Amino acid sequence: MNLKFFLIIILFIMIAGGCKQVRKAADVFVQPTAREVYERNFSKNDSLLVNWNKAFERAKQDSIQITLPYSESGVFSKENFNVYSYNIQLKEGERIVVDVEKQADSALVFVDLFQAKNDSLQSFELLESSEIKKPFLLKEIETSGFYKVIIQPQLELQFSFVLKIYTEPIYTFPVSGAGNKNIQSFWADPRDAGSRSHEGVDIFAVRGTPVIAVSNGVISSVGERGLGGKQVWLRDGLFGKTIYYAHLDSIAVSEGKRVKIGDTLGFVGNTGNAQTTEPHLHFGIYKARGAINPLSFIKKTEIQPSEKSSAITKAVNVRNRANIHKGPASVFEQFGSLKKHDTIIVLGKNQNWFHIQIRDSLKGFVNEATLKAVFPN
Repeated sequence: MNLKFFLIIILFIMIAGGCKQVRKAADVFVQPTAREVYERNFSKNDSLLVNWNKAFERAKQDSIQITLPYSESGVFSKENFNVYSYNIQLKEGERIVVDVEKQADSALVFVDLFQAKNDSLQSFELLESSEIKKPFLLKEIETSGFYKVIIQPQLELQFSFVLKIYTEPIYTFPVSGAGNKNIQSFWADPRDAGSRSHEGVDIFAVRGTPVIAVSNGVISSVGERGLGGKQVWLRDGLFGKTIYYAHLDSIAVSEGKRVKIGDTLGFVGNTGNAQTTEPHLHFGIYKARGAINPLSFIKKTEIQPSEKSSAITKAVNVRNRANIHKGPASVFEQFGSLKKHDTIIVLGKNQNWFHIQIRDSLKGFVNEATLKAVFPN
């Protein structure tokens, strides 16, 4: 029996066994998203599902903007088909983290990450989706640009949540015990009276401080030569980049050695053309096209403290006028306003700003000083 005939027999058996078995088999080859699996619980013409999907499609056009780190607390309402959409800017070398903490453990929340096409905020394509039953998304960013995060809860269930969106560097920090404050010279800073620019960052530390591997990989080259003095080149096996460590006081590895994250490669110094400066590590990253800015790959980031739980789902404007902004701060563009006594849907709260939606589905942020909560009787 040849393989082709065998596969036909297996397929026939699965078809005879019912559509569910066929679907399970297909899922092995074409992994469905969590949303697609959830939608199988409804008929295609179910009015609730249709409206739920329409709300998701409208959210793709939202112009809400946030800066990271960001946190928001609120209530997913079963009445309003709430969808949360945020436009953000991300850099190569960052890893975005979207984490939805929810009161109801069994409740489903779907997280999708979209990437703008050609840095346009008008058209987005799906890049990553959360796994089934996991309201969490983690994704390394390979291209700097604009992105959109969309968060949508399941149908017909109301529960509170705390949302956190932040980034973290894909690499560990290359100088032991040091951090962002130790970086004192940056990418593109002028060198040699402006005849060339800096192709990396300089991390200052005490002479002899260990310099460590930021990723697992293989040492492709070591030696003392040129402007970089004593230097080590590490080939990153995971992300396909070459890491450059320069001006070392001494080298602790040899060419061809396999290293793991945190292994000592050498020690901070000022060899090469850095002899007139304080000891520091020149840290660079190279791809096939040449040097790239390494800052976002190693810069330590923060997580915004969790918001205090907010149970407000509706509010009324108590001022003569309340400005609606695209983001949770007055520096974000104002693109609308509320009149006195206007009632709005409250999606959540970020610090002193309410994330709101008005009847025509327009979403934005309004300062809390202008609103008064409306609670059901």
